[in-house]
Amino acid sequence: MQDPKLEKQISLISSAMKKIEDTARSMVRDNDDYMAICSAMMAVTRNMYLETLTIEETASIFESVAESMFVTQDMIHTFQHSVKPTIH
Repeated sequence: MQDPKLEKQISLISSAMKKIEDTARSMVRDNDDYMAICSAMMAVTRNMYLETLTIEETASIFESVAESMFVTQDMIHTFQHSVKPTIH
């Protein structure tokens, strides 16, 4: 059984992601808008982290996010041609 507090946080994150993405996509009119909207979301994210965390902690989070993109890319590249496992 999962921790009720964790379940609540996961639910909040999921709901917020859906609402934020829907709102952001509704503001995109053409390809140039994507970068403007993404820039706005990054700025809001940075500002909200800085309201709660230190500059160092905020920078560490952004570094971790950037690093996770490279790790994901490496995993996809490594396993993209692998045979899918069969679970018995």
